Amino acid sequence: MSPTTFARRSTWIACLSALVLDVSVPHATTVERMTFSEVVRGATVIAAGTVSTVDTVWDPDQERPFTEVTFEDEDLEVLKGEVGQRPLTLRFLGGKTPGGLVLRVSGMPRFEVGQKAVVFSSSPDGAAICPLVGWWQGLYRIVHDARRDVLTVADHAGRPVAGFDGVVGERVVRLSARASAAKAPKADTASPADDALTLAAFRDLIGNEL
Repeated sequence: MSPTTFARRSTWIACLSALVLDVSVPHATTVERMTFSEVVRGATVIAAGTVSTVDTVWDPDQERPFTEVTFEDEDLEVLKGEVGQRPLTLRFLGGKTPGGLVLRVSGMPRFEVGQKAVVFSSSPDGAAICPLVGWWQGLYRIVHDARRDVLTVADHAGRPVAGFDGVVGERVVRLSARASAAKAPKADTASPADDALTLAAFRDLIGNEL
């Protein structure tokens, strides 16, 4: 075994040792803050849909676990680009190892079955550690507003989005005045703020940026 290979495997073993306690492992990549316009431009595929499965797979070549998030084909709406192989499946670094340990990457978006979301992907083919543009910046949750009977939009953390400020090409997200740091909704039934942006308006904004 070469010194380089030994060092790489030793580092990986050290990470797994920390994972016994189920602690987050800081990721070396620095995520740059992006405008909404930059996220739209950076995505090769923008799609809205419902998560149907969340599965962990082990990559024997990289010796790491990955979480594969699949969106239902029936209600998948592609807003930009093309999904070559349907249904759409996105692959994220992290998950359970064959030995039962769990790799968690700080800042990696998480999904649950039943969640509705709009994803902005720069690497839908699974080649990247995180397939979303700007990691969590490339994820918006879809929430049902029962009072208005409309679908609305929240950010990755489930905070209601009120709109986007700026002109085309320079838009930035504006959260609702009632936005909180609450956890993201487990499905599409959480109560959004009264001023939450509708999904229809969100689609129009994306279209204007394209």
